[in-house]
Amino acid sequence: MSAINNDIELLAALKAGNATAFDHFYHLYRQWLLITAMTILQDEDESQELVQEFFIDFWQDALYKRIDLRNITTLKNFLFVSIKNRCLNKISKDETRKKRLSWLQNPLYVTPDSRLENSELYVQLERAINLLPQKQLQVFRLAYQEHKTRKEIAAVMEISEETVKKHVATALKTLRQLLEKIRF
Repeated sequence: MSAINNDIELLAALKAGNATAFDHFYHLYRQWLLITAMTILQDEDESQELVQEFFIDFWQDALYKRIDLRNITTLKNFLFVSIKNRCLNKISKDETRKKRLSWLQNPLYVTPDSRLENSELYVQLERAINLLPQKQLQVFRLAYQEHKTRKEIAAVMEISEETVKKHVATALKTLRQLLEKIRF
């Protein structure tokens, strides 16, 4: 392959499926993307993993084909926005998992005096959960008991991530309503 002099030539070679061009692209932008990810995530291992996943997705999913050659001056912007969004999604996913974990780790048996009350609350919560419609119940259990992400749930249930989001939100709303009716 002849020398690649600019992003237009690089993208043209990538669009042609040239593996050597991808190798050049990888070496040209990897370090810059890694620094960008580390700036956002503040974690070197997570940043390296995220950048590696980006390059795999870039090649396998043909993300480069979505870049308009007429807007070639935005290649670095496209890469920056792609990595930034991946970082923000990772942070959001981690926050969601932390919230779910803390919700599940609330101690049900804090003191001997409250053991009966907490036991009754747990039973009521289980009853309320079991009253959810089948799809909501399945999504809720995958999300809150198995700690799966929306993407993982969508894959398991063969539904869209947006549908997963709606089922979780509806299930939580229903549970709140059911539990508000319970008086201790």
